[in-house]
Amino acid sequence: MDDTAKRSEGLSTFTAIAFAVGTMVGAGVFVLSGLVIKTAGPAAVLSYLICGIVVSFSGLSYAALASIFPENGGGYLFARRMLGSYPGFLTGWAMYVSTLISISFVLLGFGIYLNLLLGINPDPRIGAIAAVLLLTALNLRGLSEAGKFEVALVVTKVAILILLAIVGLIHVQRTDFVPFMPYGAGGIIEGITMVFFAYMGFQVVSMMGGEFKESSKTVPTSTLISIGIVAAIYIGVIIALLSVKLPFYDQKSVFYASVLLLGTFGSIIVALAATISTLSSANANIIGASRIVLEMASEKQIPGRFTRLKNGQPYDSIIFGSIIITLLIIYGNLDFIVNLTNTATLGAMFLVNVSAFRLVRKGNLVPSEKSYFKVPLGTLFPALGAIS
Repeated sequence: MDDTAKRSEGLSTFTAIAFAVGTMVGAGVFVLSGLVIKTAGPAAVLSYLICGIVVSFSGLSYAALASIFPENGGGYLFARRMLGSYPGFLTGWAMYVSTLISISFVLLGFGIYLNLLLGINPDPRIGAIAAVLLLTALNLRGLSEAGKFEVALVVTKVAILILLAIVGLIHVQRTDFVPFMPYGAGGIIEGITMVFFAYMGFQVVSMMGGEFKESSKTVPTSTLISIGIVAAIYIGVIIALLSVKLPFYDQKSVFYASVLLLGTFGSIIVALAATISTLSSANANIIGASRIVLEMASEKQIPGRFTRLKNGQPYDSIIFGSIIITLLIIYGNLDFIVNLTNTATLGAMFLVNVSAFRLVRKGNLVPSEKSYFKVPLGTLFPALGAIS
């Protein structure tokens, strides 16, 4: 790699988990939870659970490849090294586009909950664009400060969501799950397709693999742990929503449920958690997206100017991404953004799973003396990940 693309180092496993959890626990829980219940009924619990299991197949593929290539770039790097230049190029752009689209969706959620927190009603896009400016400025100051900011946000929002889930578990009754599948298996499947992108945040750790201590161990461990933590949080919030028996469910249901479960003060806390959550999710994704561009530029697949660093950060990459995010916020809409994110993400994940499949099938691709995370049951999980 070019000397201009030197990376900062030294982030811990805890910070890696915080980045992954911070990315996944955002709009996917605060905005989508009510919409998934509207689509699948109480069986939304299964939508989140099954989706978490399916995503873990790909998580195992990422873990194995990250232990061999402990560098920035994530799926792009894996596909390029295992499948070649062109598949790597396609994977990199699919990951980059899906990450930027996801950030715009998350920040629209930030705008919605900021309005609820402040008791105002302007266009949510105003708050979303303000958040883009804030996070861009923060990331241009350096990764260390962005990392500390991320850990603080994640610890706060997870604590609040755990409180909401516990109160929901105390109040929930068996009748809250009847009828369990009012829209049949089709509702569950549609729910899975809605939340699939919400789990994709685990990729951010491999995107910035070169930033962590002992990356070959840290990235696989944090990837798998974060998926488990997030699945538990999602399911806990769904149960809390069901326990309050709202007359209808929509993108603000978590806020309304918090009013009933925790009172007026609780609703303020949850609205605050939602703004923190979506902000931290966007922050982690901005860092991850900039690392994809940095890696692609260092491999000479896009202009070399994107390898230039300032305060240890890929300055041009961050600015470029922020401009695209702002345009998506202004001109996009939630349905368009979710569908486009899923499409791009699925393409990238398919190629990463194919890379892991090839790695497992052809054992001679890795030197015998090299220690790395081995996917259990051979090619089964990479194959399931690709099929999913």
